[in-house]
Order: sequence, then C-alpha cells, then structure tokens
Amino acid sequence: MSVASRKKPEPPVGVVGALVLGFETVNARLELALLPLILDLFLWLGPHLSIKPIVDQALDLLRAPPGADATMVRSLQIWRSLLADYGQRFNLFSVLSTAPMGLPSLMAGRAPALRPGGPPWLWGVQNPLAYFLLIGVFALAGLFLGALYFGGIAQQVRDARLNPGQLARQVWGDWLRLIALVALWVFLLTIFGLPALLFAGLLALISPIIGSLFTFLASMLGLWALLYMGFTLHGIVLQRRGLLGALWDSIRLVHRNLPPTASLFAVVLLLSAGLSVLWNIPADDSWLLLIGVAGHAVVSTALAAATFTFYKDRYRQWMETRQTIQAQTEQGKANSR
Repeated sequence: MSVASRKKPEPPVGVVGALVLGFETVNARLELALLPLILDLFLWLGPHLSIKPIVDQALDLLRAPPGADATMVRSLQIWRSLLADYGQRFNLFSVLSTAPMGLPSLMAGRAPALRPGGPPWLWGVQNPLAYFLLIGVFALAGLFLGALYFGGIAQQVRDARLNPGQLARQVWGDWLRLIALVALWVFLLTIFGLPALLFAGLLALISPIIGSLFTFLASMLGLWALLYMGFTLHGIVLQRRGLLGALWDSIRLVHRNLPPTASLFAVVLLLSAGLSVLWNIPADDSWLLLIGVAGHAVVSTALAAATFTFYKDRYRQWMETRQTIQAQTEQGKANSR
C-alpha cells in the first residue's frame, strides 16, 4: 500500500462529543451505575460505623490547662467543636468510596446523620487501633470495587458490551495495579508535598506574601502533575497496560492533547460540583433524597464514561498517527534505494 493511498487518521472526538457519548454509554447500560447507587443507599439507609467513642476519648484529653489565656481557650473550644461534629457524623463505612480511584459517592461527602424514619443504627468503634485497621481494610475494599466499576465502564466503551466472566478474571490484576497507583501517589506526596508544605511554613514566617505565593505555585505544580497522570487509570483498565506503561502513556497523551484534556477535566469537575449542590437539596430524612442519590450515580458514571471515551479516541488517533509516520518513513527509505 502506498503512502498516498493510506487514509489519514480520523479527527478525535472533542470534549462535548465525549460527554454526549458518555451519557449514551450509561443510557445503553444503566447497570453501570449500580455500584455507586448501592453504596450510597447503604451509607444513607444502612447502619453507621461510628467513631464517636474514640472522639469522646480525644475530647477528654483536649482541654485547656490551668492558667491558659483566653486565646488558647477559644482556639481549643473551636477544635473541640469541630472534632465533636466529626465524631457525631463520620461514618467509617464511607471509606469504601475511594474516589477518584473508586466508586463516586454523594453520601460519603454528605455524611447524613438521619434517614427516613429516624436516626440510623450505630455501631461504635472503641479502639483506636481498630479504627486505623478498618480504614485500611475498607480502603482496599473500596479500590476493589473501583476496579470492578471502572472495568465495566471500560468494557462498554471499548467493546460496546459487558462480559461478566472476563471482568471477574481481570478485576484482580486491575485491583493490584490501582493499589500500586495509590501507593505511588502517596509516595510522591510524601517526597514532594510534605517538604513543600514545611518550606511554605518557613517562608510564611519570613514573609506571609512570599509564603502564600510559594504555596500557590506549589499547588499549581501539583495540579499540573495530576493532570499529566490523569489517564493512568484509563490505561490500566482500558488498554490493559501495566502501571508504569499506563503512566507513561498518560503523560505522552496529555502532552499531545493538553488544551482539550484540561478542558475535559475542568468541565467534568464543574458539572460534578454544580450538580452535587442540586442532589444535596433534600434533607437527610426525606425520601426525595433518592432522586439525588440516583441522579448522582447516573451522572457520575456518565462523566467517568466520557473520560474513557475521550482517552480511547485520542489513543486511537495517536496510534494511527504513529503508524502513518512509520509508513511514510519506510516508504521514503524504499524510494531512496
């Protein structure tokens, strides 16, 4: 086949087109939204795993010493109030939502204190060691649910069908790669984030303006790095790549498509934040909140599917462009002989 006869790669789908295809994907397979829907219903209507006993122990220790000045007493009162509210509302089961690496959840952020018919059943956690152990267990379980959830979306986007058997076989490898990806994020945050935070604090002691400027620049750099790593998950579950291969593909793909990629993630975040305000309008003990729970599950899944569609089509164009360039190079070498 000559270079002249080779077709140029088709233009990739844009941001709006990806959003439309994302909603069409969920409309064709509403069961894709079942996992976040079930999780939110459980966090709302099911029992709550309360850490109030542990918080009460901490509040007993968080008291102003004798002779403390008024500023210190007022500061401790604020901290005690915040901690007491946290202990009253926080449901340890909400750790099962490990978004953005797991199931999106409306109730994990809302932390409802009531449900229709009255307060939820409360199971208390008494031991701080059990608290940290349960956080680890629930986080790992949440990543497993995330691997299952994103694996189903990837199948529908890639193959236009769901294969439960294949999904069950692949979910274990995807789960391990997601754990490795989260571990990589924690490592990078520890290596770069903590020193930057300490340095910003030192600069703030010298000059608050310089400290604020450094914090702003460091935050922008962190967002920039997250943007370039934003398609690592997609490479793992959609292209079946290993962690490092998916990370490298994400960096190169975002570099080639920086403006549309930034626009896509900005639109997804704005839609998620804006609609969350709407979903959260009903009270905790109102059955109208079911509309918000269902709407959040469907829309969040559609937005996730939109990012997979965007990645898939940009990846396709990238591969086709490489093949075209390679064919042109080989054709040029052949003509020069």
